[in-house]
Amino acid sequence: MDRIELLASLAKDSNVLLDVGCDHALTIIKAIKNYNVKKAIASDISIGPLMAAKKNIENNNLIDKIKIIQSDGLKNINEDFDTLIISGMGGYLIKDILNDSLNKIKNKLLILEANNNRYILRKFLSDNNFKIIDEYAIYDNLKYYEIIVAKTGNCNLTEKELKYGPILMKEKSKEFIKFYQDKINFIDSIINTINDRNKKKLKLEEKEEYLSLI
Repeated sequence: MDRIELLASLAKDSNVLLDVGCDHALTIIKAIKNYNVKKAIASDISIGPLMAAKKNIENNNLIDKIKIIQSDGLKNINEDFDTLIISGMGGYLIKDILNDSLNKIKNKLLILEANNNRYILRKFLSDNNFKIIDEYAIYDNLKYYEIIVAKTGNCNLTEKELKYGPILMKEKSKEFIKFYQDKINFIDSIINTINDRNKKKLKLEEKEEYLSLI
């Protein structure tokens, strides 16, 4: 299963799926066609991706099921929805989008895929009464992704869980293990080239932390 397919599957049976930063609307089209999503909203800050989305929606005969809205985050979203997908952005940007519309995302299912700074995203969720209910690690075209699924609820995470993901750490999927084994292998390959004692110590501590994950 590739990243788009997984994102779409996680929205299964949603009444209205909102995809912020929808790009070409591939995820919501798949969600409606394959995963019993009733209706969707395709949103993006830029008109270019929305025009590409519109064309794909029309080509799939879904113009009656998908509404297109140009919006900076959720600022122009006034329609009701029960599931929100934000993917393909940095952790800080996703956090800012969510923070700007806290009143709109309470009691919604959040499906989030941050390209980086996932610690920041998990910290935001934990601090704002969202509970991480599932996490997925996946490789798509040789690139590693983590997807966080959250909903309103209490979530007290340790620093380590914020860094690496509470469910990912527990389940230790083969993709998660491979990602951190590759990091360990990289450290092993360069450790003897590091002359600075403190830098070497930090790298070895980093390696020990990765070893504890797998």
